[in-house]
Amino acid sequence: MLFMDKIYLRYKLLIIALMISNFVFAQQQDTLSFLQITDTHLMFNLENYDSKVAHHRLETRGYRNANSNFKEFFQTVPLKTKSDFVIITGDIIDFHDARTSNGKVLAFQVEAFASFLDTFHIPTYLTIGNHDLFSYEWGEDKVIPDQYKTGKARAAWIRNFDVFREGNYYSRIFQVGKTTYRLIFLDDSFYIFEEEEKMVPPYVDKPQLHWLKTQLEESDTDVEIILMHLPFTEKSIEASSNNELYSLLSKSPGTKLILAGHRHRDAIMDIPQTSSVLVQVETDALVKDVNHWRFVQLMENKITVSSMGSTEQEVVISLE
Repeated sequence: MLFMDKIYLRYKLLIIALMISNFVFAQQQDTLSFLQITDTHLMFNLENYDSKVAHHRLETRGYRNANSNFKEFFQTVPLKTKSDFVIITGDIIDFHDARTSNGKVLAFQVEAFASFLDTFHIPTYLTIGNHDLFSYEWGEDKVIPDQYKTGKARAAWIRNFDVFREGNYYSRIFQVGKTTYRLIFLDDSFYIFEEEEKMVPPYVDKPQLHWLKTQLEESDTDVEIILMHLPFTEKSIEASSNNELYSLLSKSPGTKLILAGHRHRDAIMDIPQTSSVLVQVETDALVKDVNHWRFVQLMENKITVSSMGSTEQEVVISLE
């Protein structure tokens, strides 16, 4: 009975949040504000896993403050900045499943995060990162990750979060004054390839690529913002890389901004387009510092992105 009560409460809170969200964004507004964080690397109940794995992630890797940083951020920054919602661009959890000391495999990190996020009652959008699909085991005196259970991990994310109700990639449309913004949330989380495949990440599969093309072509007037985990690198935008995602976005004049993470760094890069420049903003990992967040404002005639940990504008993209 207690389990069913908990499920009912989560469902009720979700419906209320969606009703509020739909009401707010249906209104005509001058500015839409949100926060971007990334690489939170949350971990739950590590005592259930191989102690060597736990020690490596907490101490050697330095992720001991992952959960406390996340909690402090959600309890303070959205209210302080009066943000409409939060976007987490991948590596939300540190792993999907891992082995215990007796060789069994436990997979409950996605569900544990769902319960943790519910406690903050703040509208949140997600993209999936490589760690959100990872399986861990200990060997050769190190943690060995793999992505062999990608299908199972993605299914867990889809099952537990309403933002993924249409699948592991999706879009949302917001009206700001006379400007229509289309936020496109991609899944470029798979990145472990064989050397002979000559694949240069970021990578999205063919079905997602075709879906993205229809999103970009659906309107000639909307402004697109791409949210994804793995960013473009200098190598991936070279012609020799044959990166299909870059090839598509570079021909899309309505795409103005990419927000990403993964490399745990603060970086801004202009990506060439056919008729303009696409700005890519990388945000450093929240697991390293609670002030690793960006404040993004969407207005009728411009987009602004703050420097990390501040509301002070660092990037201004004119739409005129």
